[in-house]
Amino acid sequence: MGAKQSASSSSKGGMSNKSAKTNAVVQGKKADDYARKKLGIEKTDDGYMSTKSNQMYGASYNEARGEYLASQGLATARQVTDAMGKTRTVYDPKTADGTYTDMSRMSALEARANRTPLSKEMYASQQKFKTAVGAITSLAGVPLIPSIIGLSARQPYANYLTNTENKGFYTAPSSQGLMNNNKTGTSSGTPITGPTKESEEQKARRKRLGSKTGDSSLMIKGRNLLSTIGNTFSN
Repeated sequence: MGAKQSASSSSKGGMSNKSAKTNAVVQGKKADDYARKKLGIEKTDDGYMSTKSNQMYGASYNEARGEYLASQGLATARQVTDAMGKTRTVYDPKTADGTYTDMSRMSALEARANRTPLSKEMYASQQKFKTAVGAITSLAGVPLIPSIIGLSARQPYANYLTNTENKGFYTAPSSQGLMNNNKTGTSSGTPITGPTKESEEQKARRKRLGSKTGDSSLMIKGRNLLSTIGNTFSN
């Protein structure tokens, strides 16, 4: 109840709730503003940080945006349990009666178009993940992607701060992303595609390294790996 009241009050200041509900861009921005306020995201000399949460607040940020959309009748909450046994709340872009509408889908898409401000800890974790993905794609024989990811992974946090200062956090959803979202209610962008068949040399190389390191993640086939990368970096 308290969250709903707080979210609704954020619509004051120019546009009424009624008119805002006809504009997915407005709803997406208000959802993002609500998440920033709820977690107390501030810009300091050291970068972005939360004053009301730990600094790995990505999941909480997404949950807060969904909470706002639910308060506007544009999302429905459900509980999920991850592989580690941890239960969390996720929000589907559908109305309370279970209907997916263009407005609910596009509002969720617009909310995600406002990227989460990364704390120094979140940024470091993201860079480590990119390094690992670059190593695995290299083993899978995927052209170009390892070098692109590797270059990105070496960028310091100061560069990230400068880029966000210059460009802001909003990236307009692509028309392809909107079409995918309207078809499935889940996709947020153009999927990354890659090779559909692994060469025998690549397969043998991957298996040798996997057996030496005991790392089962190296046994992922190239196309499945690229699908994972696409889902990870599409937001």
